[in-house]
Amino acid sequence: MVAADTKAEPASHPPEEKPENLAANSPSTTSKAKKKKKQAAKPAPTLRPYYVQYMKDYPVELRSNKAKGRHAVAAADLPKGTTVCHEKGTAFVVRSDYLDQQCHVCLASLTTKLMCSDCQKAFYCSQTCLERDDTHTLVCSAMAQVDAIARSTDVEPDFLRLIALLLARRARGGVQEEEPVPNAPTPYWCTEDLVSHRSKADPGFLEVFGEAAPRLLSELPEQAQIPVDEIITLACRINSNAHGLGDNEARNTDVALGLFPVGAMFFNHACNPTCAFVGTENGKLAFRTIRDVGQGEELTVSYIDVYAPRDERRNTLLGSKHFWCKCKRCTTPMDESVDRFLQSVTCDQCGEDVYVIPPAPIDLVVQGKSSLDEPASEYKCAKCGHTSPSEDVASRVKQAESQYMEAMKAIRRERNYRRARAKLEPLVKKETKPGDLHPQNAVRLNASIPLMNCLRHEEDLTAAIDVNKAILDFMERNARQNLPENTPEVSDFWQNLGEMCDMMAAKYQALGSGPLVKRWKKEAQTAFANTIRIRSVVFGKDHPKTKLAQRLMTRV
Repeated sequence: MVAADTKAEPASHPPEEKPENLAANSPSTTSKAKKKKKQAAKPAPTLRPYYVQYMKDYPVELRSNKAKGRHAVAAADLPKGTTVCHEKGTAFVVRSDYLDQQCHVCLASLTTKLMCSDCQKAFYCSQTCLERDDTHTLVCSAMAQVDAIARSTDVEPDFLRLIALLLARRARGGVQEEEPVPNAPTPYWCTEDLVSHRSKADPGFLEVFGEAAPRLLSELPEQAQIPVDEIITLACRINSNAHGLGDNEARNTDVALGLFPVGAMFFNHACNPTCAFVGTENGKLAFRTIRDVGQGEELTVSYIDVYAPRDERRNTLLGSKHFWCKCKRCTTPMDESVDRFLQSVTCDQCGEDVYVIPPAPIDLVVQGKSSLDEPASEYKCAKCGHTSPSEDVASRVKQAESQYMEAMKAIRRERNYRRARAKLEPLVKKETKPGDLHPQNAVRLNASIPLMNCLRHEEDLTAAIDVNKAILDFMERNARQNLPENTPEVSDFWQNLGEMCDMMAAKYQALGSGPLVKRWKKEAQTAFANTIRIRSVVFGKDHPKTKLAQRLMTRV
């Protein structure tokens, strides 16, 4: 089933590309000289006064140039935890899995439900929110048919529902506005400033939307209709620019999908970002600094796993976002970058650094391969210079990756948690010796998360706590080498640790073991304190997720 990528694309990669100049799903074969000539002739994307006015209350300067396209920089020195944009998107939809669990206007968790009796696909927490929904009357008929259209055309229903709501917003929004309206959704015309990368889209994606679009249009009123070809372009814009909105309470998942044009347009991707984007109440999206940012420094976010190896990150971005990442982290020489640890093994001689595996060129990555698939003759240790045959290093890494995949197969297909545990534990072991996976190798993190879940399934809480601590240690090691310290993911692992420590305290409380109760309560309080500290930066002190951590700490 065709699905939207729920992370936004940095609009400056590349700015305002013309479809006829690009070959779908393949790198350009144009010579370097011609590329440079064409880029030099390309004007910088337009910086509309509307966007400058929209951002006037934030400590941000909007810029546009040929090299980066539209982007945002800090207008002054900004401390971590500064909100640099807070946008009410053009439209958002609650994900199908949570359709009757979140309000379709304010995104609050539903305790009482008001449902549209006609389509039975719209839910509200109150009469107030129901009356605030100014688009549903235009899409009610379409919403009733979306699941049937999705099944017959192999398109994700959430995608079709978002298109319908965007077209309804277009019908309600009217002509281009000169100035932003406070607390109003970003107008539809702003979505037309987003890059679509239609020329690079998967032909199958274009084909199924060509089939689904006429059927969706037939269910919409005339004022909400646009040509089929424009719907396909809109689908491409969604696929390149949509954001997921996380649950405001406990679940570490996206409960909604929306289009936030201002944020998608100006906050570019970097593999070592200065900001994070987080969902807030009423279906809004906030961009906040997660570290101190100097005046003039670009405000960036990451739309991928920052702990993934460089080849994997570039492959993901090339496949889903259609650009070859040239951020500072991706262009730092490998022997000077934290990336060298994420993919390699420790030196057989000194045991203190790793054999440096060079990054793969674009022609290899576009095939879904990494440098390990075409190794050089030998790899050299970044510290002592000892060399090892590249086939030997690649074999050790690939063996670990294969073992991880076998464990995941045991979990997903067989539900055999005991077998999965046996495969995962050697990958996560604390003690390492020369020649083993480096402690910061991404395979270790990838294996740790399902291992922790296996241990909880087997009710081995003590071992699960140890693995959770190992995950946090992995993230802290990377933070000491300048990767982000404050992220939603780090805060979630601290909360998870706090909850498990609290469970241990309850266990020993029932056994009447006072000293152990005290110990585990103290560990739980420390974990929740770290959760609050990080979430105060990433989400803000008043965000529901921060308040949840405060309640958890109070109950310990």
